[in-house]
Amino acid sequence: MTSRLKSAEISGSCAQFWNGIIIPSNGVISVKIDGSNLNATVKSGLEKKDSRTRIQNIDSVEIHTMPMYLLMAIGIGLAVVGLIGWIATFSNGNSPMFAFVLLLAGVASVVLSILNKQRYMAIYSLRYTIVMYLKGSPELYQQFASRVMTLADSLNQADISQS
Repeated sequence: MTSRLKSAEISGSCAQFWNGIIIPSNGVISVKIDGSNLNATVKSGLEKKDSRTRIQNIDSVEIHTMPMYLLMAIGIGLAVVGLIGWIATFSNGNSPMFAFVLLLAGVASVVLSILNKQRYMAIYSLRYTIVMYLKGSPELYQQFASRVMTLADSLNQADISQS
């Protein structure tokens, strides 16, 4: 079982976890299961950062899917301004085309923010959090999360039985 788990590796776009907020950052991160350790390599510009976390210390792995809230807020703002402008143009007799285009752009932005969702994975341990935006199929990342948690459970059970 562990020989199959040794080759598991995923990669994605970098993100940072600051005070409970996920912030996108430049670079690429790859996370690999190496025996009983989880190796994370971040390459960003001229920098390269390697970290190793004992899989026994991993508390949870989460995969989040969320809409793009900034695009949604911009879309709601455009839609409100367009709707107010469209209603106002009927009362003063001007052409409502520009306001109607703003309204349509706002509605399109809201729909796009809902359909084009961001996905990220967070691996939590006691002292370190690895966060990455997913590239590609979410099933690959779900399988990786399942492998990490299975390995963490088996290592923790072995540690308990030795005590």
